[in-house]
Amino acid sequence: MNDNDKKKKPAIVFTRYTPYMVSDLENFYNSKGEKLPIKPVMSLCRCGLSKNKPFCDGTHTAKGIDGEKQPDRTKDRVVNYKGKDIIIHDNRGVCSLDHSCVNLLPAVFRRHAKRWVLPDEASVGEIIGVIEKCPSGALSYTIGNRKCTELDRPPAIKVAKNGPLEITGGITIRDDMESKPESVEHYTLCRCGNSKNKPFCDGAHEKTKFVDDVN
Repeated sequence: MNDNDKKKKPAIVFTRYTPYMVSDLENFYNSKGEKLPIKPVMSLCRCGLSKNKPFCDGTHTAKGIDGEKQPDRTKDRVVNYKGKDIIIHDNRGVCSLDHSCVNLLPAVFRRHAKRWVLPDEASVGEIIGVIEKCPSGALSYTIGNRKCTELDRPPAIKVAKNGPLEITGGITIRDDMESKPESVEHYTLCRCGNSKNKPFCDGAHEKTKFVDDVN
């Protein structure tokens, strides 16, 4: 196979003032798992106001896009919760409030509790299974001397229901702020326009009642 036969790797390119420009993506899904139409280069909405979500329709040109990180955002900070057989790592700064962890394993991940992670309250296998469902990369784990942050999945973008773009498969992002996700393999990008940690989702879509009726 020569270089011309190799598939190009998808990428997401943008500035703090522009929509997400996605190139060479093959796997694009709505929240129901249905395939969405793709083009070699697509412009995806990040202001939250497009009438053709998840695609950009130019609505942002009226008010512009403010892609700056806000000083009062929850800062990136990894907290380690050590159990007998596993250490759970948590970075609240990139959490998208997907709630998979507290919904699927409430004995370990306790919403609103002072010590919200109890790593010895479930089996290692159960904990790993839930952490691997975390779309933002906020959760990861260490067993022995091996820290596990990445999965092996094909490049894809899923549009979360009334939520962010969920990126998997190590799709590269390039912007003018040198943004780096907590996990290279999976992360979530804000599409409601209200995250304080842009371009990443911080769960603001819940507080602002962001709605995407179609996807």
